[in-house]
Amino acid sequence: MQLVSSNKGKLPRYMGSSSILILFLQFLSFFTFFMFVPTISTHFNQTVGFSVGFVGLILAVRIISQQGIMIIGGFLADRIGFKRTALIGFLMRGIGFASLGLTTHPMLIIVAAILTGLGGALFSPALKANLTALTPPERHKEVFSLMNIVENAGTVLGPLAGLYFKDESFLILSVLAGGLFVFLSIVVFFLPQATLPSKTSSWIQESTDIVKNKQFMLLTISLVPFHFIYQQLYLTIPIVADKVSGSSGWIFSYVTIIIILFQWPLLLYTKKRRIEHLFICSYFVILAMLLPNAIENQLWSLVLTLTGIAIGAMVLLPVFQSYVAKIAPKESLGAYFGFSNMAMALGGSLGNLAGGFLYDFFVKIHSPDKFWLALSLFTLLPIVLLFKVQFYQPKQGN
Repeated sequence: MQLVSSNKGKLPRYMGSSSILILFLQFLSFFTFFMFVPTISTHFNQTVGFSVGFVGLILAVRIISQQGIMIIGGFLADRIGFKRTALIGFLMRGIGFASLGLTTHPMLIIVAAILTGLGGALFSPALKANLTALTPPERHKEVFSLMNIVENAGTVLGPLAGLYFKDESFLILSVLAGGLFVFLSIVVFFLPQATLPSKTSSWIQESTDIVKNKQFMLLTISLVPFHFIYQQLYLTIPIVADKVSGSSGWIFSYVTIIIILFQWPLLLYTKKRRIEHLFICSYFVILAMLLPNAIENQLWSLVLTLTGIAIGAMVLLPVFQSYVAKIAPKESLGAYFGFSNMAMALGGSLGNLAGGFLYDFFVKIHSPDKFWLALSLFTLLPIVLLFKVQFYQPKQGN
């Protein structure tokens, strides 16, 4: 299936203006986020003088208030509308980002961090549910692959834009980032208002129905190890990169460029294969590319690890989002997308806490190579779990 239609220069019919607008919103939100957020720790630690522990608390509060609350954002989107929920979310993040540069009072900083997280918890499931509603079911995997590409493009270009701002320009950068999210809330006005099916079940009943979908739950749980491993890009992999190459600034650029270049060809190769088979194959690839680091930490073994993580991101994330779009009832799209994010919340949190503890432990006993062996073995858990998935047939969305 081609990315463009037979009419040269035109986008395929399933990519209407509203779908393109949502992809633009996703790109600019990722671009702005990664332009601003990497400067937070440096500013509050080195310029303002807060401890590293307090800076870690700021970042943890933002993550928890977004990833842990996203299911509520999904429930809300199903009830008041995708457009309205996204608009409120963008406004909240805009106010939160701008506030981080306007205050140095600890409690106000925490409140601002919570606002930024809650904003993401609202607009993220709302936009994904809206994109699903606007796209023909047979094109979900393609459009979510495109979303993965534009998100990674924002991830690459955002930090490059942030380099133009010096440490003393944090106030300007925070207000600019906040202003861009307010601008996104204005852009949301141009999205069509999706017609929501009437809701007859309560939030509790809807949550119960989601948990009873065994295949969905197993696939969601099986993504936890991937997010655990992916989080090492922020935590332990930069340490290894500094040792073997003298710098860690290139690792994100490498991963995201791989995704941008190979996401679409990989989609064409995998789109007709069963989701559990794709998950199992992806974890075997990640396993194979983590093991060399357990033998020796060299540049070539690190590049293999990064490539394995990139392949996992290219296969697991868009395939899973397409699956969620396929099995979620129309009246519960937001709730399913919000609940599916629990894998990232749990895996990311454990990746930071348990990942850091494990790395420190193995370094302390002079066996850092065993950390990578432990990560490799961790990939076997979802492989075992995924063999059970095939016994549960998904319930199709209404």
